[in-house]
Amino acid sequence: MKKILVIAVAVVLCQGAVMAQKPKAVAEKDVKVNYVKDFQRQVKDVTDVAWWQVDSLTFKVTYLDNEKSRQAMLFSNKGSETHYLIEKQYYPTAVKDTVAHMFPKYTIEDVWVRKARGKMTYQAAIYKKSGCLCWKKVTDYKTINWEVDGKYINAE
Repeated sequence: MKKILVIAVAVVLCQGAVMAQKPKAVAEKDVKVNYVKDFQRQVKDVTDVAWWQVDSLTFKVTYLDNEKSRQAMLFSNKGSETHYLIEKQYYPTAVKDTVAHMFPKYTIEDVWVRKARGKMTYQAAIYKKSGCLCWKKVTDYKTINWEVDGKYINAE
């Protein structure tokens, strides 16, 4: 009985750690006012706006642009970044090959072009699920970075 209790507590603690890694949805009123004003100044005529809290100082906003393409911006004390989502059929070969060879048990969630401080790179969000047949949870979530020429930079 004691082992079951220890295992149950460990599972609950692990779930909390995993959930802390993914951004959580927040209302616009809960975002720093200067981030909202900066977003509204930079982007006009967008729809389907959703705000996400990455950590205590970082917020992400996703939206559909005029061409109905999903885009994102990231705001933090270090400045802002623009993320242009790449559709699955256009994922760069370097991204797909790196994930397949370096992270074989992971699935690609999204790939985008990241523009920050005048420099452009590719980024991909990947995750790994584990668990029983019908009860699988995300157990690891990473962001991977590449130069636009396909050179692997790092995983965060």
